[in-house]
Amino acid sequence: MKKVLFFTPYGSFTGSEVVLWTYLKNYDRNLLQAALHSDQLGPLTKELPADVPLFTTPFNGSLASSLYHKSLNALGVKVYENNIRKIHNQYKPDYWYLNTVLMLPLTSLAERLGVKVIAHVHELHSSFESITYEQMAHAIPYAELVIGVTQQICELATIMGAKRTALHYPVVDLTNKQVSTQRAGELRKSLGIAPDTFVWAMVGTRIYRKSIDIFPFIAQALADQPCHFIWMGNSTPTGLNYLVDKQIESLGLSNVTFIDIQTDDYYNYLQLSDGLLLTSREEAFGKVIVEAATLGKPIVAPVAGGAREFILPTMGEFVDYPTPEEFRRAMLLVMNNLKAYDSTLLQERSQHFDVNAQIQAWEQTILSLPAH
Repeated sequence: MKKVLFFTPYGSFTGSEVVLWTYLKNYDRNLLQAALHSDQLGPLTKELPADVPLFTTPFNGSLASSLYHKSLNALGVKVYENNIRKIHNQYKPDYWYLNTVLMLPLTSLAERLGVKVIAHVHELHSSFESITYEQMAHAIPYAELVIGVTQQICELATIMGAKRTALHYPVVDLTNKQVSTQRAGELRKSLGIAPDTFVWAMVGTRIYRKSIDIFPFIAQALADQPCHFIWMGNSTPTGLNYLVDKQIESLGLSNVTFIDIQTDDYYNYLQLSDGLLLTSREEAFGKVIVEAATLGKPIVAPVAGGAREFILPTMGEFVDYPTPEEFRRAMLLVMNNLKAYDSTLLQERSQHFDVNAQIQAWEQTILSLPAH
């Protein structure tokens, strides 16, 4: 049995962390022993299985404790590192599992402690800017294994000196999918969406990488069509989001609804939609495409990124260049020829990404690594 200490940044409803939680809830307890360190105590940490110990930084303690440790840190004491050393010595893992690029800087500490590392990379180029040149140059060659969520990421890791890569697409837990046709109908009615209106679902944090700045003009490009956009995703109060809100207002767009992604009706909002729209400038592999496919929803997405490794003919349309005009072209193809898209194929394709179909391969990837 291998003991693995997982590291993750937020403990929140980001795609990369939901994938990690899906693994932690479903792995074989007879094969692996797991503990988790989350830099922040986000909402997902409350959903961690009871048999997975949870650790965090001293900065997340009581106000007095947090202020004390911040003062020590300001004086040059390596509070964060020292705490991880303590956790490592207490738990004695065989491997550290660094989830997301943000955790890769920990490889320098791992080397000093003589611990082996698994790096799980969910991101593409723009996220690589979140760590330094030196941190990336150390992390990828040092890791015993780099897990990529797309073939493209595995290829990039190889170029950067990875010893070994493994492709594991993002997984979803389809046993937790709760869909009610009645509830979906109620939601549609509450939004005032007419029965003959085509609804496009969108999912993701409303940020530049997701093309939130282009979105008002996509909605405007389809304003002459009976369609409505529902974007499920958290939003931070940035100047960009203020601009987008004012653009939607100034354009007089009434075909847009924003919803918190943490809603219990997540799948019901997907169910009431007629198609999924992915607008990201860069998207390694959004698990939402799998979730929408489970409901047979055709997908429109930029050709760059993981969507091209998932979408087969008759499952949707690709956009070569992410402009409002190109999105309109692809979306009209779907809206005007909905029956041309194979809902059965979409549902069958999604089953390959269910955690129950993938968990053993992920476990074996870890178990195949040399013992400590």
